[in-house]
Amino acid sequence: MRHFLLFSVLALASWQADAQSAEGGSIKDRMSAEQFRAAGLHKLSEAELKQLDAWFSGEKTVVVEKVVERTVEVEKKEDTSDINSNVIGEFRGWRGYTEFNLANGQVWTQAEAGALYTSKLTDPKVRIVHSNFSGWKLQVEGYNSWIKVKRVK
Repeated sequence: MRHFLLFSVLALASWQADAQSAEGGSIKDRMSAEQFRAAGLHKLSEAELKQLDAWFSGEKTVVVEKVVERTVEVEKKEDTSDINSNVIGEFRGWRGYTEFNLANGQVWTQAEAGALYTSKLTDPKVRIVHSNFSGWKLQVEGYNSWIKVKRVK
């Protein structure tokens, strides 16, 4: 979805630039004579009209650049790739507010009520996946249960 948004913004910027160059780029060329006169622009000198055109072009460029910057920031914000690691040490399931210290250095905490009781496991493999609807979910290898989790570190 984020890639689609970035593509859309860049396509819009490209289309806008093409449209502006096709129309001559000048405000005088883009308006009818009546519109130009009604706006009072006929009172401006050619130099003043060129300044106005330059300002409009600069404003469009700044707006497009800012939208692209913000889109790229959103894209960098969070990696939603699956995480495969191990819980460090002894593990006996989750109960309420369990904290999961992973071998990859990440720390996750249980983000919803629920319990899973397991036999004593040592360094069990876990998989954490991102869901657009419910955030992150953790599953211990060999068990069908999932629990919603939140990254702490």
